[in-house]
Amino acid sequence: MRQNQSGLTNGNALKLGIFGPNCASGRTYSTLPERWDASWEHNRQLAQLAEALGIECLVPIARWKGYGGETNPNGANFETIAWACGVLAVTQRITAFCTVHVSLHHPLVAAKQMATAHHIGQGRLGLNLVCGWSDDEFQMFGIEKPEHDARYAQGEEWWSIIKRIWAGDVPFDYPGTYYPLRGVEGAPRPYGSQDPLMMNAGSSPAGRQFAIRHSDIHFDAFTTLDANRARIAETKHLARARGRDIQVWTPVGIICRPTQQEAEDYAQRVIAHADWGALGYLADMRARDERVVPALAGPAPSDGPSLVARRVLARGSYCAIGDPETVANSLCQLHAVGFDGMGINFVDYLAELPYFAATVLPQLEQRGLRVPVGQQGL
Repeated sequence: MRQNQSGLTNGNALKLGIFGPNCASGRTYSTLPERWDASWEHNRQLAQLAEALGIECLVPIARWKGYGGETNPNGANFETIAWACGVLAVTQRITAFCTVHVSLHHPLVAAKQMATAHHIGQGRLGLNLVCGWSDDEFQMFGIEKPEHDARYAQGEEWWSIIKRIWAGDVPFDYPGTYYPLRGVEGAPRPYGSQDPLMMNAGSSPAGRQFAIRHSDIHFDAFTTLDANRARIAETKHLARARGRDIQVWTPVGIICRPTQQEAEDYAQRVIAHADWGALGYLADMRARDERVVPALAGPAPSDGPSLVARRVLARGSYCAIGDPETVANSLCQLHAVGFDGMGINFVDYLAELPYFAATVLPQLEQRGLRVPVGQQGL
């Protein structure tokens, strides 16, 4: 067990993280005036609020360019290792992840940066390892984007090097395809000589297999309850066959209001103000990344409110929309099929998280999925 991350490794049966607060608009692709303002002051307040409420972690999005459209969602964003250092310095118990692009961070530099952050947080840093997908970002850095599966082959080398540095297995040579290195060394080791938790969000076959081999947490996409039940069971079975335990999380967009009608009315407001230009750009980028994904551009008349809201509020992820009991029921359903945790987002995190905490968290406690904040092992 990692000493200062017991809330994530053990703790609540259903774990919660705040997803995407380091980026302007967060996960919301809407022109609403109340969309998230990702200032440092707001991030500081949110981190301290989340900690006080017993939320286990914060997970940032690694973005280098916005998505265009009218509002350019995520165009203004904080680099995630530096952001995590700031979050860890102003909190005491909560885990802050950094989200690191393999191709854009040399492993020797990243190992040093993350070890530094891990010491700042006395063991509370986590790593969300991503292999990249956006053509525009690769081009901006002057890097040719490898074929999809080759990105995970590069990730395999990158993570192997990081782990050897952190293990104190230095100096060493690494005759890799992507990283031909000689005389590698790096100190200090992570705080307490315990590695940060590692999360990976690959949903493709190559990405999922990478997570099964290496990740503590697999951040996987929601499809249907039945499909996810079978997929999660298989993921955990394959990890156990390797002698590993793995958690499976999923992102969830939340609109929670006192009544079901108020929540649905707000969902319609979000949809009415959708930034379809940004969503169209995102859909084009995804389509060019050799993946089959749900269409994200253009309103589809046959879609119900929750399906369209999934596009606008949470980039195609699951959405829980309703009164507190309905939202709690939705989260319980996701847990019942095997999800251990959820990265949640709101249109305005600071304005909406307190109501969610006051009305939904007690219901999750009553159902035995969480314990009151004073009893958590954060």
